Amino acid sequence: MSDKDCIIKVEDMTKSYGDNVVLEHINTEVHKGDIIAIIGPSGCGKSTFIRTLNMLEIPDSGAVYIDDVNLMDKKVDVNKMRQKVGMVFQHFNLFPNLTIRENITLAPVKTKLMSREEADEAAEKLLDRVGMSDKADAYPDTLSGGQKQRIAIIRALAMNPEVLLFDEPTSALDPEMVGEVLELMKKLACDGMTMVVVTHEMGFAKEVANRVMFLDEKGIKEEGSPEEIFSSPKSPRLQSFLARVNS
Repeated sequence: MSDKDCIIKVEDMTKSYGDNVVLEHINTEVHKGDIIAIIGPSGCGKSTFIRTLNMLEIPDSGAVYIDDVNLMDKKVDVNKMRQKVGMVFQHFNLFPNLTIRENITLAPVKTKLMSREEADEAAEKLLDRVGMSDKADAYPDTLSGGQKQRIAIIRALAMNPEVLLFDEPTSALDPEMVGEVLELMKKLACDGMTMVVVTHEMGFAKEVANRVMFLDEKGIKEEGSPEEIFSSPKSPRLQSFLARVNS
């Protein structure tokens, strides 16, 4: 891929919490159309890594670029750049006092990306896309976990982002609700949405991702196609991890 296809670039990025170095000298790129699955043991820094990509966690050193703009540059309006990078969290983060429609339209209207009428129209289309048009005036507390996460995803889509980041989007769901969220993510992938997904769902990583990153011990220890990662893991650490999750 050419450099013009690069949406996110990470250069020599390190992140610590006090004396605890969580990520060290990370280098990677996200290109247009990538579906990247990030796997690894609990506590290895996967969520921290994905949160640095839109500065929800501030790196100690290095650089994070979105469309060639370095977010570490103090002159950069990080909030403006964040509009290009949608984020879907583990625990939905919907506003309980707002209707589903209001949750979806709040950010596009507040940032002046759309007028109220345009945002309402976009919300209707997005709700129809996930088969939830009848929930527009409902409140989050009336929805199942799977429905809440689908709303969280289309709320992120309402900002027309260049890339969507997912931080373990199914780990807070009951097992029977996981499938409906993964199905929506697969549809987004088929539509060409660029996605970076921290996940424990190895089936999703194998079937949907074009790249898989294995994080452990402060860094990206192995990276490649799903075939390379799951069928021909090189490092003993990745082999051990896969043996454990597949047992």
